Amino acid sequence: MILCATCGKENVSTGSFCHGCGNDLRMSSGPRRVATVRTASPPFAFSPPGEAKACVVCRTPIPDGFAFCGACGTPVEANVATQRSGTMFFHAQETPRAKLVGIEPDGSEGAIWSLDGDEAFAGRSAGPVLLPDDPYVSPKHCRFFYQAGKLHVQDLESTNGIYRRVRGETVLQPGDQLRLGRQLLRIEPMEPAPTQAADGTRMWGSPDPGYRARLIQLLEGGGFGEVFPLEAGDNLVGREVGDVTFPGDRFVSGRHAVVSVAVDGVRIRDLGSSNGTFVRLAAPTSLEPGDAILIGARLLRVELR
Repeated sequence: MILCATCGKENVSTGSFCHGCGNDLRMSSGPRRVATVRTASPPFAFSPPGEAKACVVCRTPIPDGFAFCGACGTPVEANVATQRSGTMFFHAQETPRAKLVGIEPDGSEGAIWSLDGDEAFAGRSAGPVLLPDDPYVSPKHCRFFYQAGKLHVQDLESTNGIYRRVRGETVLQPGDQLRLGRQLLRIEPMEPAPTQAADGTRMWGSPDPGYRARLIQLLEGGGFGEVFPLEAGDNLVGREVGDVTFPGDRFVSGRHAVVSVAVDGVRIRDLGSSNGTFVRLAAPTSLEPGDAILIGARLLRVELR
């Protein structure tokens, strides 16, 4: 059990919000204290079938005597208001059109944001998807909206952009930015240099190994780090083994991804890495169920009805 640091009420260990005061148990900076069960029967028991109220937002049963939904934090008064006249409002019957699920560093689910309206903003100070504690999130970072029945996301010229986890093989455009582990990289083409000057003199230089693209490491603050030239064909990216390596980054898997360079373009494919490979979205993009996106340092999973 978890004792709420705000009101002291006991809550189940899997709950996200306090049933007594609505305090966010996962996002709270206070300690998560474990309470010992003092009775043979569970201290948190749902009402018998037919008696428990259902949350109007997430439809989770709410036992009698609790003031807030333990799954999403919606006040019980919102449920009562919809049923006061004896007639349920239409919105209370529907499941959310979409929702964003925050993924914590340990892989567990955190805060949940419902996206029911036609448009919703996300940012450090613009809601309803508020991320106030992330310094890498701009005040008004992006917008979620529906178009042709599909959920889309659009960057609002934020400082750090929005990244989506790659699925399968993804085509990269010149200038595309990648995030893997703690690394931020930019892909650039490398056109073959002319072999002679305008007057016919052959130009001296090291033998051309056939590099046709490169990854540039972008540092915090806007500086440039290492430059990794890429040969035609497959280029392995990993922590210690490969053509492009980041031995000091424990968030990069041993064999993380492959960047393939061909005549018709550059593609990237994740190799089942633990933390994924992400590409920055340059234009409004439709989202699919299960998509993972990065907004600042926050990882969110997209769930659609």
